[in-house]
Amino acid sequence: MKQHDLFDASGIFLQTENYLLRRISPEEKPYYETMARAETPEFLPSDSAAAPAWDELLSEDHLTCSILRRDTKAFCGFCQLQWLSSPAPELGIDLLPEYQKLGVGAEVLPPFLSRAKKILGCPYFYSKIKKNNLASQKLAEKIGGVSVGTKSLLPPDFPAELADFAEKEFPDFFYLEYHFK
Repeated sequence: MKQHDLFDASGIFLQTENYLLRRISPEEKPYYETMARAETPEFLPSDSAAAPAWDELLSEDHLTCSILRRDTKAFCGFCQLQWLSSPAPELGIDLLPEYQKLGVGAEVLPPFLSRAKKILGCPYFYSKIKKNNLASQKLAEKIGGVSVGTKSLLPPDFPAELADFAEKEFPDFFYLEYHFK
């Protein structure tokens, strides 16, 4: 299935009471770059570093939707499934700061996952949430996500005796994995 087949003729993936999820557009790239740098400044220090990641969002193996307010069409953020060809695609959502903690994720993610599951036939989706991101953990649990353990971005040969130190000093390298059925 091609990515463009997932959207209706006007580019809409789905609508909720307050939001539209539609195909991303090139005009939204500056939002993406700003949000990506805020989330991972060490990995995306410049616009040129964010460009390959933007191109990946447009690939056939990703379903990325812009989240817009239905009433004003104001851009709120993105939600996405990465690696559609895998048995369990990865779920992600990024919201502009002014739309965080307003219930946007709780409103848009359940129908997003439901529709994607019908289309893709996946047994489940997963999401990686930083251990220090309590708001996202609560959202995941609120919409039915189940934590299946802690994962680390540390190299496999990282000394075990330093793991506790690393978790305290580098919390962004540790995340919880959630599964959504």
